[in-house]
Amino acid sequence: MCVPLIGVGIYAAVAAAMPSLTTIAAGASIAGAGVAAAGAIQQGDTASKASKANAEAQQATATSMQNVGAQKAADQEMKAKKMIASQRAGAGAGGVDPSTGAPLTMESQTAEFGELDKLRIINNASRQAWGLQTQADITGYQGSQQQQASYLNAGSTLLGGVSNAYFGSQRMAG
Repeated sequence: MCVPLIGVGIYAAVAAAMPSLTTIAAGASIAGAGVAAAGAIQQGDTASKASKANAEAQQATATSMQNVGAQKAADQEMKAKKMIASQRAGAGAGGVDPSTGAPLTMESQTAEFGELDKLRIINNASRQAWGLQTQADITGYQGSQQQQASYLNAGSTLLGGVSNAYFGSQRMAG
């Protein structure tokens, strides 16, 4: 008859040594919140890195746009110089002095229009590059804001998990 009393004593000792279901549930709630918080931070870091890469690509495109504009402007300048040389040659071949009168006026206008075209090309390229640089700045800012939001989300998730664990344990206990 002693055997059942020993069995009850062992059961009581084991039950006392094991954590309660409330403690396990609270621990699981906190662990789940920790995993969710880590996921939120990772998501923010990924979004920030993607935004940074996009911003760098936009900056590179802006620089390329400036370089292309400079090359097109140089090409336009060369085109105007060739046209002026052609006008001088035509005037000379016709027996007209290219340094006076109508040929000079035409050469002067060609030079002016060539310069205006060159400046227009540079201005257009600069405006396009500025737009890309501005977009790169916005993209970079969005990435930093996404990262900040992920930290707030992680903190909120942790606080919610701790709160759920505490109030859940209070309900189970009381």
